[in-house]
Amino acid sequence: MTAPADLRQYYMPAEWQPHRGTILTWPHRPEIWRGIHSDVEATFARLVMELSQVEEVHINVPHVEYRDYAIRVTARAGAKAENLVWHLIDSDDVWARDHGPIFVKRRDDAPPETPPLAMLDWEFNAWGGKFASALDNLIPRQMNAYFNVPRVAPGLVMEGGALEVNGVGDLLTTEAVLLNTNRNPQLERHEIEGSLRLSLGVNRLHWLGAGLEGDDTDGHIDDIARFVAEDAIVAVAAPVGHLDHEALSANLGRLRQMRGGANDRPFRVGTLPSPEPIAFRGEHLPASYANFYIANGIVLMPIFFQKSDNEALALLQAMFPDRRVIGIDGRPLVTQYGNIHCVTQQIPLV
Repeated sequence: MTAPADLRQYYMPAEWQPHRGTILTWPHRPEIWRGIHSDVEATFARLVMELSQVEEVHINVPHVEYRDYAIRVTARAGAKAENLVWHLIDSDDVWARDHGPIFVKRRDDAPPETPPLAMLDWEFNAWGGKFASALDNLIPRQMNAYFNVPRVAPGLVMEGGALEVNGVGDLLTTEAVLLNTNRNPQLERHEIEGSLRLSLGVNRLHWLGAGLEGDDTDGHIDDIARFVAEDAIVAVAAPVGHLDHEALSANLGRLRQMRGGANDRPFRVGTLPSPEPIAFRGEHLPASYANFYIANGIVLMPIFFQKSDNEALALLQAMFPDRRVIGIDGRPLVTQYGNIHCVTQQIPLV
């Protein structure tokens, strides 16, 4: 469709606002997963099962044969078939948070003729050209053949995992990603800020510094700090001696100085623990409980089968008293440096 005339009529809703559904891209390239592809598929089947109980699940698969195979896998896991929508779209990898479309919603005071949803189609270059991304970069425009909403290409190289919004004008991000010269080297900080203000309907940008050690995205926000309410943020903390202690402590210091929300007050800041260091074939992995996904009535949080799992689950449950917090085995996905939030992308309800 034709791009809306004025993006100022739109905003990106908070993740906890009602969903129509969730986008996933099925893991169909076993060579990426270094011998654990079956474990990754089992994680995806569990995600599809849980999500399909509460909303639509839109799943990208490369062709009809793989769709039929994935239908069988998800059926065995107990997914509700009537809530699954299959899209025949090829992909390089599974990270729908970064390569999928970002939906923005019409503001309440927008003219009534404004379409209720629009789609942002940023450029995706696989976190600074680290991997193949030509197929992934086409996914938003291909998905829009189904959604048929205005599609806007702001022109930035950008990933959804780098951005965290509360739906009332605040955006959290990191300097390690957005100011990295492997994304938009031609742009100054204020130019990136201006583009995001217009695209996402935000007016306050809050910058953290570095991300987790071993994060090949260069430091996505969704591994370190997340909005859990308009005026509340949960951030990951690490003890002295942990690889991430210094970076996370510095970020917590910044967060405690920030103001925002509808009343422009200091944010309430809670913490989640860090798992004990996890390695796979000699590589340190960026395991984080903050990489959870908020869906209709539930929160899906990665667990790592450590003693800190129960503490993290209880802390997050206290932050979402009206939702059921569900632990999902995060070990397979983190071998490729991402987790549950990284493979999901929400579709707002209109």
